[in-house]
Amino acid sequence: MNKFKRSHNTFKDHFKDWNRFTKRDMYDFYLAQGKKLSDAAIRWRIHDLKHAGILHSVETGVYAISDSSVFVPNADKFMKKAVKLFRKKYGSLHYCMWNTRLLNSFSVHQAFKNFYVFDADRDITESVFYYFKESSLNVFRNPDMQTMDDYVIGGNNVIVLRPMVSRSPVIVDGGITFPALEKILVDIFCDQHQFYAFGGHEMEIIFENAFQLFNINLSSLFAYASRRGKKKKIREFINEHVLYETIEK
Repeated sequence: MNKFKRSHNTFKDHFKDWNRFTKRDMYDFYLAQGKKLSDAAIRWRIHDLKHAGILHSVETGVYAISDSSVFVPNADKFMKKAVKLFRKKYGSLHYCMWNTRLLNSFSVHQAFKNFYVFDADRDITESVFYYFKESSLNVFRNPDMQTMDDYVIGGNNVIVLRPMVSRSPVIVDGGITFPALEKILVDIFCDQHQFYAFGGHEMEIIFENAFQLFNINLSSLFAYASRRGKKKKIREFINEHVLYETIEK
């Protein structure tokens, strides 16, 4: 075992039971090993540990050991069809798409019927709505709870078309843009008129499992929640039901 791998393992063993730690905690760790590192050296160590897949950022200046997977959704045949149609007319304009089926991975009660969520640039949502309709897709534009209950839930390959919030955290994989898990969690929290099947105690379970199974970037999550006007409420929810401690930032 080379000295870099030994160093990485020692670091991981030390911090593995810490929920979060800071650069100062890292400085103290190396100092206890007889290494008095400069700020630049600590930054280099952070870069090296991230590159090795050992460390990830949970918010600005706060880190955790990466013992979870990176969230990347899958695209099914219908999703590829809808994205292809969108790109044909709108090119590189912003969008993201996902299926609520993926929430079954985090929940106790498995949803029998799922629907697709397609967020597009706010200025083109009306155009996209009619374009999808003309293309024989079953689409509803930002439906309310009654419309969800009457026409969306239980339908086959139904698309819920919504205006995309600026600077939404997204993932591009296989040529398709998906929402990042941080965006999905914030959206189901904020838009209970559309995601009411995942509300109440079920939402607590979804958040708990998402945090346990995947690396969640709290800075990205809270920045997006802030743009949605729900940063304070979702922070309180996460403090109480997920981390069981107070996040001040």
